[in-house]
Amino acid sequence: MINWEWTFADDFENNKDWDNARIYMYKQWSTDRYNIKKLLRTSFLCWTICIDQGNLINNKMIKKEESKKVLDELFNFGLKFFRNEPDFLWLYGYMMTLTPTLFGDENLFEQIGKQWKYEAYIKSNNNDIIKCIFLEGLDDESRNKLGYKQLCRELIPIIESTFKGNGYMQKYFKSLFLIDILAKS
Repeated sequence: MINWEWTFADDFENNKDWDNARIYMYKQWSTDRYNIKKLLRTSFLCWTICIDQGNLINNKMIKKEESKKVLDELFNFGLKFFRNEPDFLWLYGYMMTLTPTLFGDENLFEQIGKQWKYEAYIKSNNNDIIKCIFLEGLDDESRNKLGYKQLCRELIPIIESTFKGNGYMQKYFKSLFLIDILAKS
């Protein structure tokens, strides 16, 4: 799995300087377009800005429409060059299942998101984080059959090392997993 730490981007995000974070990350990705970490971190920030309802970003000056344009560009680039990469599949699959209308037709993109999480799970072999992302989207009965609760408990020691750094994305997924683990224990 990718080392998600990105010091300058993390600093912008921690200072809640969302527009400058997006601008910096996009410029860095533009000069290194095949860097999947830069593509995915920038995508996640743009997605977050697009879906935020004022809980995180309370500045009306944030350019949501610009973030949506960048997200679309990153998505199309990723689709062309990273379509078979588990990290691209699980992250975009996750975002699509939560907000399918942001990507297009609600039913279509919700199904694509589920399919991509499954593909990421199959392609990643033994990556328990990706397995957990996939299983989390299943119904309770299926999760129980596939050992979701036990897997969640086993993830506790590796969550910090998997989501190194203190950027928004890392904090988001650490929090998501820890809340889910505690709720499922």
